[in-house]
Amino acid sequence: MDIERCFEVLELDPGASPDEAKQAYKDIVNVWHPDRFSNNLRLKEKAEEKIKEVNAAYDTVKSFLSSKQTQEEPEKQESPRPRSNAEARDNTEAMVEAGTNIILNACSYFYKTIRRFVADQAQKLEEKAEAGPDGPARKEWQGRGSGSGKGRGGGMGRGGGMGRGRRRG
Repeated sequence: MDIERCFEVLELDPGASPDEAKQAYKDIVNVWHPDRFSNNLRLKEKAEEKIKEVNAAYDTVKSFLSSKQTQEEPEKQESPRPRSNAEARDNTEAMVEAGTNIILNACSYFYKTIRRFVADQAQKLEEKAEAGPDGPARKEWQGRGSGSGKGRGGGMGRGGGMGRGRRRG
């Protein structure tokens, strides 16, 4: 299919940009998509043929416009232009995203390492408690204390201490 016929199929002017070609392609595909004609077999077949023609035309126009653009690029490269705010913002966003990914990966590694360390320590404590020589297994954090628990300790008796017992008022 020659390039002029491709522009006709896509209903484009020969001087169209790649963005215009893409938009024209999308519009025509929306109109002629075979799924729109699922109830009518004759129209569905016709739409399938039309879509094949539109796809071929779009591929040809797209390659034509990209080759045309690469031929014009050496002229553009001779005169460097300043970067626009949008390009600078895109580059900044890309840098921030890359930095964020690096930090998140480092944090993930750090947290996994800590989690493994804590799990290893907990396992060692359990093994130590199970192998203890003093009768029933006792964990380190369940050691004997000097607290004022029920039955033993140096408490002041029933409700005699400061801040204990019922307050009457």
